[in-house]
Amino acid sequence: MEQDSSGIAGNFDAMANFIEHFEINRDRGERCRFDANVVFKSSREVEEYTRVYLSFRDDDVSTVRFAEKGDLNPVFVHTEFRVTTSVMKFEDNELQITGVSPKVGAYKVSIRPA
Repeated sequence: MEQDSSGIAGNFDAMANFIEHFEINRDRGERCRFDANVVFKSSREVEEYTRVYLSFRDDDVSTVRFAEKGDLNPVFVHTEFRVTTSVMKFEDNELQITGVSPKVGAYKVSIRPA
């Protein structure tokens, strides 16, 4: 499902609030990286500690992605997310990403820095 401009702005706001809360620095290229506990829930549940990358750049296709680790692998789950097709919220001290895809159906991702 494509997000409208207010949905996209809301996603960027959620990301900004998340990194501000955890004092995660953006580099000069408007990107940041950090280690976090990532939980992916769909028809399967995967939890791994891995590196997460966020981008606030308009020219990056995936604004949120994480390094493959264990079952946190694109063969089984999504490892990249776009502000145009996902819903992002900063709640309960974690960045939450929800959406629906043909590959996994409805999903929810929770990212909590270590």
